Amino acid sequence: MANSDYVKCSDIMHTPPTYLYVDSTVQDTIDMLLEHHMYDVPVVDRNEVFVGEISIRRLAGLLLPTSLSMEQGLMNTSFMRETLEDIRQRLHKASGSPIEPYLNRDTVVVYPDSPLIDALMLLYHKFIRIPVVSRENGHLVGAISLITLLRSLEEAD
Repeated sequence: MANSDYVKCSDIMHTPPTYLYVDSTVQDTIDMLLEHHMYDVPVVDRNEVFVGEISIRRLAGLLLPTSLSMEQGLMNTSFMRETLEDIRQRLHKASGSPIEPYLNRDTVVVYPDSPLIDALMLLYHKFIRIPVVSRENGHLVGAISLITLLRSLEEAD
């Protein structure tokens, strides 16, 4: 098979990608996660250069009491009694905070010209969605997930 015949990430990536700006707030993130049924969101700077991701798991730490969310925090929670109002208050307190401290900047990405099989292996082994980033300028140009791939396969039939 000639090199130009392989399926590339750009052939099936979801565009335009859904993303947040690095100066967005925790509340902006929550709104987007809920609106788009996502578990993580790509984050770009104001020039739309990809800088990382913010995940629902990182935000989960904001729901916990500080004594549990610290690096060497408590592990035994049997003595604690929490109400939804306790959790709601912690989230409300953090809602206006910038997301930058919670970013994962070591995010795996693929490029538009990357072979789709590379993305498929990443999705199979670990990831739910992979950002597609331009090699030339670092801009976020799309995203690939198993859902994206399945939709492409269905449309091809």
